[in-house]
Amino acid sequence: MKSDDDVELVDANAADVLRHPFAMVLILAMVAGAMDARDYQSFEVFTANQAGNMVLLWVKLLSQPGVALLSLGSLIGAALGIFFVVYLRSWRHWFSGAAGSRSLLYLAAFVLAITSVLGNQLFTATKGAPVQDLVVWTEAWAAAVASVMLSAFALGTLATVFVGAGSHKAGVIASTGPYVDGTRYLAAGLIYKDPKYRSQWKYLLAFPAAWSVGAIIVGLSPLNREAITLLGVAVVAGVAFFARRVEPQEHQKST
Repeated sequence: MKSDDDVELVDANAADVLRHPFAMVLILAMVAGAMDARDYQSFEVFTANQAGNMVLLWVKLLSQPGVALLSLGSLIGAALGIFFVVYLRSWRHWFSGAAGSRSLLYLAAFVLAITSVLGNQLFTATKGAPVQDLVVWTEAWAAAVASVMLSAFALGTLATVFVGAGSHKAGVIASTGPYVDGTRYLAAGLIYKDPKYRSQWKYLLAFPAAWSVGAIIVGLSPLNREAITLLGVAVVAGVAFFARRVEPQEHQKST
């Protein structure tokens, strides 16, 4: 059972509750990369790379306000997902343990499923409507905002379930930070020949690499957004299903 330490509740570490934590979180990063690429192709907005949305919001605000506000919707959706996980864990510490963390992964998969199954069925106005022509407050724009926010909410949830994998950061939806840190440690390892830097950059660069693999799959695949999203649902649910609680002696080894 996890303690009631506030830092652990906020900075949940996959190694505390799951076996093979690094691999599992890396798979989630791959899903985030795939969703980000497909959502950008569909809506010209990111639903995982929120740093990119901060740029797109201001770049397109005057020329394409409908698209720009999709970026704002994604930022809000991701923030709500993050807040939701933190709030649940403050309300019931059970959500920080193995069963609770797995339930949050299932929740994220469920929300992604809604964006796929219902996104273009209930919100039929988005079909065939060029994103560039979206007019603010129209039915088509509202449908796109709803779909984007749901996707971002799910990915924000995924990013907050685990923010660490053992002694390593776990950047599920934030590839830029690990990329910068990984490259920094790579340079330090080459210059100073220190083994600790070599181990750090390998782990840190793994997350941008996983993100890129997800995006590559989308770029080379003819699958539409609904299919890619359902594939992501299956992968996230699979991670939750195959995740197993760490026994006390295993946790001691991982730390």
